[in-house]
Amino acid sequence: MARRLHGVDCPINDIADYSFSWSADGSPRFPNAISDWSGTPLTQRERRMMALMGEITDKPDWDRKVFDDQIVAKWRAEALATNADAETERVLTEKAIHYCIEEIRDYASKLKDVQMVPAIDANGVVYKSDTLVTAEMKQALKSAAAPLEDVPDDKKDWHPHSGEQVLDLVHPSLFPLLYGRSTVLPEGTVPFNECVSYIGKGLVAPVPEDNHVKVEHFPGRSSWGHWYNEPEQHFYSKKYQWLPCEVAFRGADETEITSYINNLHPQLHKPLYEAVQRIISKAVPMWSACLSRSDDAAPPRDDADAEWIDPTGERPPAENEAELDEDDIWDLDVDWVRDNRTLSMPDIEKDYQTRAKHGDPEKFVDLRKSFADQGLQVIVKLANIHLTPERPDYAGGSWHIEGQLNEHICASALYYYDSSNITESYLSFREAASVEHLEEKGYEQGDFEHLERVYGIENDEPAVQDLGHVNTREGRLLAFPNVFQHRVEPFSLADESQPGHRKILALFLVDPHIRIPSTAHVPPQQKDWWRGMVYGLDRVANLPPELAEHVLESAGDLPIELQEAKDIRLDLMEERKMFVKDVDTRYQQETFSFCEH
Repeated sequence: MARRLHGVDCPINDIADYSFSWSADGSPRFPNAISDWSGTPLTQRERRMMALMGEITDKPDWDRKVFDDQIVAKWRAEALATNADAETERVLTEKAIHYCIEEIRDYASKLKDVQMVPAIDANGVVYKSDTLVTAEMKQALKSAAAPLEDVPDDKKDWHPHSGEQVLDLVHPSLFPLLYGRSTVLPEGTVPFNECVSYIGKGLVAPVPEDNHVKVEHFPGRSSWGHWYNEPEQHFYSKKYQWLPCEVAFRGADETEITSYINNLHPQLHKPLYEAVQRIISKAVPMWSACLSRSDDAAPPRDDADAEWIDPTGERPPAENEAELDEDDIWDLDVDWVRDNRTLSMPDIEKDYQTRAKHGDPEKFVDLRKSFADQGLQVIVKLANIHLTPERPDYAGGSWHIEGQLNEHICASALYYYDSSNITESYLSFREAASVEHLEEKGYEQGDFEHLERVYGIENDEPAVQDLGHVNTREGRLLAFPNVFQHRVEPFSLADESQPGHRKILALFLVDPHIRIPSTAHVPPQQKDWWRGMVYGLDRVANLPPELAEHVLESAGDLPIELQEAKDIRLDLMEERKMFVKDVDTRYQQETFSFCEH
């Protein structure tokens, strides 16, 4: 089969005109948050149910305790107690709590085999696992990453604008693919162990044409059509692409990294390669699970329609009522009813078995089986957040999705492998909501308050729903499809007299239906790697220093010095800041609108 690398062998927006079920060549692909996704709105009660299940499945031994009726009775009482100050539409009923317990028991019955559980199960699913990555694997990652941390202060790569709180160990924004400068092999691949010797080989990656960096299709979001005519979009980049490594499947459940990780020297950090690939192997079944639901959302747990109970008695007369005509009196009657009526929220109508039976086995994604021959492409990032008594608080992040569309990231896995002296930290999620779903609900002209209350929305406000947050405690592996916006919530030092940290391995899965230039096709661009190889050659090592440096300088436009790479990173970050702004504008632009009926 002929190679088809997006941005090199075909346009990078080759699939932009197709809905998420089909790509340009007729094969399926996974959805993204920009051009494909809007979820069915969830009631406030259902979101409380998801939060309750998240809290219970964070408890120690929850999978055993959920079958203990005495413990469950205690949990039920605690959940009911939270209703004390809750509005009608947010009350967790006995039936809603029973539904949650039945769902958790189903999770528990499968936990031994799958070792993961939904953390947020809405239209898409966020999975969590505290056992897939073993203690031995976690320690191996800590030990292997330590050499990247134990460097002189002037060699530490603090992420720009982070106030020396975020330390980049491996980051894809450094030495990315540069259209018009980086080289791509026209055929064959960069050898893993001899990758440095390939620096400069290949043909220069073409600069994308203007019409190849536009998103032309926004299914399900009626007001986004104007984006096609915008003179500038930032969904695709004409300048940069993060570089993934290639990952091959080995045996029944292992993986092997077969091309260098960008910014991680394969000869100098072999233990870290081994540690990362072992964790990738644990992320694969979680990615399969969350991607299975991206095109096959389960029915809502709660879709009951609330109704109004009119007040009893008669409206008190207005002071000037005798002077009013029939229309004015009618308006007074309507206003009085609306001001004094109460919302009646029916109990949930379904039991868990309705949801449990959902799902077509033929739609289940098995990445290992479906992509056994070609393997996966994974972008790797390692970063630490450091807090000190002088800087004891981390302000949190912004709402974002991973990557621009150049990377075609379809899912992420985040492994929190080391936390020390910090308060509990969380990752929050939200999604674009389908406005059409609520527009189909019955309501009288101008009378839609019940929908606002039941779904926790407001007329003319953005059609975006918060789905909740997930605890990111040490040892936890998260996986989720790239259809949500997410953000890191603020956290602080637990003991402000001592330093603290949180260390993360992030793995971004490129949609395996699509191939992009990877480190198998793009030789390394780091001049330091080149320098190390050149000085290791006998014929150069014996040269006077000035002549040896002349050999290095004769390489031309590639490789790139670290300082220039950092300058390029600043430009990339500025461009991606515009991308984040565009995505957020896209999220905010579509609003719930109940004015017309």
